[in-house]
Amino acid sequence: MSAERLAARVFAEWLDDPTECRFAFDLILDPATARIFGDWPIFGAVDLEGPGRRAFLLEADGALGFGDVDRAWRTDLREKRIAVGERFALWWSPADCGVYEIVKIAILGSKTLGRRT
Repeated sequence: MSAERLAARVFAEWLDDPTECRFAFDLILDPATARIFGDWPIFGAVDLEGPGRRAFLLEADGALGFGDVDRAWRTDLREKRIAVGERFALWWSPADCGVYEIVKIAILGSKTLGRRT
């Protein structure tokens, strides 16, 4: 990874209930802009500690793909700054969404970049 890009794992919590449906994303971060670098699919997982844990790919258009499971989930994460405290939306359906907050960014292969206290 070049100095202009960092491999990172980003953790986010649902504002309505931070103990439910937590997210993690592995992505390439452009530290100069604090945004996701590139438009290739991003690996992630939802409900990390719960019984419904499932992996997904975040596509370039914001859709979350769960493999053979038909879900219409979408997010605006690719349009947001990637920083602790930043918020993004997750739509479970066209009429239902939640707001998530980034609570931790771990630069892979180094110490934690940031964490909400």
